[in-house]
Parts: sequence; C-alpha cells; structure tokens
Amino acid sequence: MTTQSNDIIIVGAGPTGLMLANQLMRFGVDYIILDQKSGPTDQSRALVVHSRSMEIYEQLGLSDKIIADGQENDGIEFYKNGKLSASVTLVNTDEKSSPFPFLMMYEQSKNENLLYDNLLANNKNVQWNTVINSIEKENDSYILKTTQGNNDVTYQCKYLLACDGSKSIVRDFSQVPFVGGTYLNVFYVADTHANAGISPKKLSLFLTKHSVTLLFPMKGEYHFRALGILPKEYYNRTEIPFQEILDKAKTEMKIPVEFYDTNWHSTYKLHHKKVVHFNKDNIFFVGDAAHVHSPAGGQGMNTGLQDAYNLAWKLALVQKGKAGSALLNTYHEERNPVANDLLKTTDRLFAGMVTDNIWYAILRLYLVPFFVPLITQFRSVRKQLFLLVSQIKINYYFSSLAKGKAGKIKAGLRLPYFFVTQNSRAISIYTLVNKSATPFTILLYNIPDADFTKFDKVHFTVVSIEKNNTNDNTFKEIGLSRSFVIVVRPDNHIGYISATADVVEIINFMRTSYFIV
Repeated sequence: MTTQSNDIIIVGAGPTGLMLANQLMRFGVDYIILDQKSGPTDQSRALVVHSRSMEIYEQLGLSDKIIADGQENDGIEFYKNGKLSASVTLVNTDEKSSPFPFLMMYEQSKNENLLYDNLLANNKNVQWNTVINSIEKENDSYILKTTQGNNDVTYQCKYLLACDGSKSIVRDFSQVPFVGGTYLNVFYVADTHANAGISPKKLSLFLTKHSVTLLFPMKGEYHFRALGILPKEYYNRTEIPFQEILDKAKTEMKIPVEFYDTNWHSTYKLHHKKVVHFNKDNIFFVGDAAHVHSPAGGQGMNTGLQDAYNLAWKLALVQKGKAGSALLNTYHEERNPVANDLLKTTDRLFAGMVTDNIWYAILRLYLVPFFVPLITQFRSVRKQLFLLVSQIKINYYFSSLAKGKAGKIKAGLRLPYFFVTQNSRAISIYTLVNKSATPFTILLYNIPDADFTKFDKVHFTVVSIEKNNTNDNTFKEIGLSRSFVIVVRPDNHIGYISATADVVEIINFMRTSYFIV
C-alpha cells in the first residue's frame, strides 16, 4: 500500500472540482484531486454558462474557447398549445453590465474537458479511477483509503474539499445534515436533434394546461436539449422507455417534430436540499455537495463554479501563511445566503412550471406569454432580469470582508464592468484588473497624494486611473464618487472602497480582514 500526502485534497472532478483545481493552480497552490470516473463526463448534463461564470473563465484565459465552441442564446419563444405566442429577444440588451451579455449554451461535458485540458497544459492531472473506501480523521489530518485499479492507495491531507456531488461520500463522513426534500415530479432530459422548424438561437418554451416543455438550442445543426415533466402516472415507475418519453414530448409540444440522433437521455426526480453549514472543521462542501435544487434558471453548475471561485483564493492565502484560518469561515458566511436565496427562487419557478391546477394553468398559458414580452420592452426590466439570471447581482454586502462606500457603490459588490480612458485609449476595467499578477488590485482615481508604498508588491498591484473628463462622466454614470480607492479581491468583488485615501485605515482593514497582523 502506498501513501500520498498533500495539504489539500479535492474529491470530485466535475465542473466544480476542476474549477477549484484551476483556481488553486492560478494562485500557485498545490493539491491532489481524486475522482472515481475514468475521465471527464461524455454526457452533456448541465447546459448553461452564465455571464458571471464567463468572467471567471476570462480570468483563466479560457472564455474565447467557450465562445468559439458554444451557442449563444438571444431570447425566448413562447408556444401556447402548439402556436407561437410571443418572441422575446434579449441579446446584447445590457452590454454595460458584463463583457458577456448573453446566455451561453456550453454543456457540462465541454466545461469539464476545457478545465481538465487547462490542468494538463500546466502539468497537473487528476487521479482518475479512484474509489474511496473509507475516510478517517487522525488529529488534524484526514485519511482517505482508496482503491485505484488493483492498487490500494492511502491519501492524507489537512483540508478536504467535497466536490463529489449530491451523494457526497465526504459529506456523509462529516455527518453534516443535508436538509430539504424531493419533488414528486419525474423529469426527462435528452441531448438530441430535433427537426421542428423552431429557432436555433432562442429557448423554445412550450406551454399547455398541464405541462411545460423546453428546447434549448445547442452547438450544431438541429441540436437541442429537451427538458420536460412527465405526468403523475410516471411518479412511481422505475423504468421508462425513451421512445415513450419522446412520444410524450411530441404530444405536449403540439407541433410537428421529429427527434433523432439522441446522444444522451435520462429521467430523474429533483431534490431541493442544502447543508446546514458549508464547512465542518477543515472539510468544505462545494457545488452539489453543498446544495441541490431544480434546474429552473440554469443556476446549478454556475453556482458550483462560483462556490469554488470564492473558496479557492481564501484557502490559497491561508495555505501560504498570509492569512489566519478564520478567513476560511467567511466561505460559509458569503455562500450560504446565496444558496438559501437560490433554493427559494428555484422553488418558486419550479412551482410555476409543475403545479397542476387552474390558477397555475392560467399563469402558464396567459399571464407569462403576455407579460414577459410586455415588460421586457423596458431596458430597466431587461437589465434587472439579466443581472439576476446571470448571477452578476450576487453581492456580499453583509460580509465581514466588506467595508466602505464611494458614491452609490458599496463594498461587497462585484466590481462593476466599465471602460476607462488611459492615454487616449479605452480599456476595460476587467482587463486592467486581470493583468495584475497579484491577488489584490488597488484602483485609485483622483487620489494624488496618497502613499501606497507600504503595500507589498507580492500581494497588491496599484493601478492609478487617469483623471480626465471621459472618466469623470463614466464614474458619474455608474454612481462612483469623483475620487475613490477600491481594493478589488481576487474574485473581483470589492473588499474595501472609500471616496478618500486613508492608507492607515486601509492597511488595518486588510490586516484584520485578510492578512495575519
């Protein structure tokens, strides 16, 4: 039997675990990642990559590959009893909120392969075909006894990161409660091709009195993701022939359609559950190991990516001895409210899709197709919908790691996306921040006399934004004060912000919030 040790072990190499590995690699922190599969999944599974996740991929230098190999979705078409009722176009409606103002159809299998290939390109790998037989705790270490083919391998670590899904072995070992329930409804999902004369760039939503069926356009001609809900007579059936499902889908869509070349399909019941705490000692729950919910809004995979994004930089600072272990407690502090809100929102959306009574039928057939096109004519409504669905609106205002305000912009907010003019050239603020080779970036505007030499250049990059009329107008438009200091966290959220520069206050805040004094 061989033994391998590393301070950090990630269990699970799905999108969440692979993103966590890529983020730790970004900060120069070593790890071991284990998975019982033989490699990245070949099943499409989760489908949507939202704008906030695209911004993470941009930091890793991978967003262009997603755009090249994905399918942009520019809106929704509503079909009522087989007839096109309304068409809503949402593409490029909010260019000023993100460099990626669209829904990107980029399935889970592609996400996994993209992230795994990035690890390989940087001489990192995954310990595939690793079955965990037992987990024990000895003093401050976790001992994982595994089987890899014909070999028994023991792993030892200080930090154990559970990215192993809703049936998490690590969570079971921790005995942290996973509370919630299971919906009675049976869903079907298929990665298929459909000749139906529908839009290749819009989500098609088919509404009837008793059902909702969705077709998401994917990369490739006539390539779609079909998603629907089977009626009550299927609740207790364990095996459902796929042809029966296709026949049911055709009936519910009420349009001429032919399905062919189906790559993958599944039926399943949905859970809505969440851990009571995102960590126990040095075990951390990430993605589906922490929360599961309905697919309404396509939030699941994206939320797991965001969990990994939040945890990785904090663990990296602690692992490098630059922050105390108390920083890791803010992972639960910041991500638990996000999961709570997500469960509430998806539950409400799910109820609107599946509840079978006259009031919900009226909602589906008449109110939704009428009011969505009506209200989305207004740019302010489109903006708020985009910010909500894209996860850009998620903030950490309440966090102990957030302090200050400059104009209308408060600490805890994701750094707004805007362009600044430097040397007569317009440049994205994200480009400036992403160029920083340090975890934190300090943005200065109209702060001529502040001395920031006390900030070490290993962890801080100071970027002075040029004072000019164009930038004055930009900051006025987004609600920033005429002068400001912003400390941008590694996850592009604002840690500290002020209209004036009190260097001592900033240093004290950074020391007490992030770094060891």
